[in-house]
Amino acid sequence: MSRRASARDESYKEIELLAREAHQLKQTIAALREALEQAKIEQDAAVTRALGDSNQEMTQVKDAVVALREGLEKLNIEKDKEVEEALATGSAEFRHLQNTIRAMRNELELRKILYQEALQTLERTHRNEMGQLADTIAALREKLEASHGDRK
Repeated sequence: MSRRASARDESYKEIELLAREAHQLKQTIAALREALEQAKIEQDAAVTRALGDSNQEMTQVKDAVVALREGLEKLNIEKDKEVEEALATGSAEFRHLQNTIRAMRNELELRKILYQEALQTLERTHRNEMGQLADTIAALREKLEASHGDRK
């Protein structure tokens, strides 16, 4: 029986060893589960922080985009206003120049007409003077001829 007892002792030792190994494996599994759960908690926290940061960044970017759009719209409105003012000023200047040109043309036309009238008056006066001079010459010639005829 000693062989049997020795085999039994060895079996108990083996069972005891296996039981200790099983117990150590269970502790390792439990520790790994805890570590896995802790890692999952930390990962979830990191993901939550990252999502929060990302959402905050997206909000800031959206706010910046809105501010830039508003600024751009304001600049476009100001530019349109300046263009309208420039067009109005240019249009007013153009009308003023047109009126000035029209007035200058009218004045030039009036001066041309006055010049033509003055020229015609001078020509008429010249013709009248020439006619009077011709009449005076003819009268003087007749007088001269008459006074020469009386002397003969």
